[in-house]
Order: sequence, then structure tokens, then C-alpha cells
Amino acid sequence: MSTTTSPTGPSTDRAAYWICPRGSNIRHATDIRPGALINGSAIKALGGCAITIPMATPNDQQPRSRLVNKRCPDCAEVVEERNLPSRDWDF
Repeated sequence: MSTTTSPTGPSTDRAAYWICPRGSNIRHATDIRPGALINGSAIKALGGCAITIPMATPNDQQPRSRLVNKRCPDCAEVVEERNLPSRDWDF
């Protein structure tokens, strides 16, 4: 599998992963698979804003972000321009 480099870092998958940073009520997109990053890592979302990878939810609980459906319009624009498939990613 080849690795490409994007403005936000290395990527091995051509997809937009929509994550909800802790304390946020909106999802932001990244092309870096979130599970490959350390919880708490600061990255740049596809829309240009700085976000932090959320901490993992304990196994016996549901992630609060599952209820968040709103997506950042700046990230959505980049996802559409790049024609990336989208996946919600909850921790």
C-alpha cells in the first residue's frame, strides 16, 4: 500500500473521516485515518482549522459524538472538491 502526503499529513486511505473534537457540536474532516493517531493529537482539518483527536470512549459507553450530524462547511467544501468518500468516525 502506498502512502501519499496531503497538506494535513500522511494518508494511506483516500477518504474523509468526519470526527467530532471533544466539546464540539460539529464534525470536521481529515484525510488521516483517526485510529492511526494518538488521542489528543493536534492536526489540521481539511477545512483549515486546528482540531484535536478526541480521547477514546470507555468500552461500556457510547461515544457522545454519535449524536452529532452537523458538518463543518469548510471541510465539506474540500471533501467535495477532492471527491472523497465520507465516513463518520467516533471514538
